[in-house]
Amino acid sequence: MTSTSERLQQLLDGELDPAEIADDPTLVSLADRIYGIKIAPVQPVKARDLSSASPASGITEVAPPTHMLVEVIEPEAPAIQIPAPLPDLPPKPQTAKARRPIIPISLFVISLLNLVGVFGYLLGSLCDPSDLCPNVGYSRINWASIHQITNGNGWSLTILEGSFGIPDLIAVICSLILVVFFSGRK
Repeated sequence: MTSTSERLQQLLDGELDPAEIADDPTLVSLADRIYGIKIAPVQPVKARDLSSASPASGITEVAPPTHMLVEVIEPEAPAIQIPAPLPDLPPKPQTAKARRPIIPISLFVISLLNLVGVFGYLLGSLCDPSDLCPNVGYSRINWASIHQITNGNGWSLTILEGSFGIPDLIAVICSLILVVFFSGRK
C-alpha cells in the first residue's frame, strides 16, 4: 500500500482511476474540487457480500469519463497592447535656487544681540527713568516681560555681566534649530 502523499501525487498526476480513490474520502473530495469528478461515497460491504459484489460496484461517476487532465481555457479578453509612445514633453522648468532662511537667521541674530544688550542702547529711551532702566546698565530685554518695556521690569543685565534667563536660552536655541532646519532643505 502506498503512502498518502504518494497517492495524492498520483491523483495530481492523473494516474489514479476513480475506482482506486473511492475508499479515501479526502482524495474523493480533492478529485471533485480539482477535476470535477463526482464519486459516490463508498458503501460499507460486509464480508459475506464480498464474493457477490464487484470491486467497482460502489463507484458512480456523474460526469463523463475523463483522463483527469487539466483543461486550459483561453482568456476572454484580447492581449494587452503596448501603449503608444508619449509625445515629447517640454523640459522641467528650472526652479530658483534655494534662498537662505532669512527669518530664522534674523531671529537668531536678534536673540544674540539682545544677550549683549544692543537693544538697550537702541530702545533705552522708551523706559521711564526708574530704578532698572538701560541708562543704569540694564540693557537686555526680558523676553518674558517684554510688555513692560517702558519700566524697569522689562530690562535686565547683559550676558557680559553674567546674567541671562531661560527665555533668552529658549530664544537662542529655538532660532538656531530653525536655522538648521530651514538651511537643510533644497
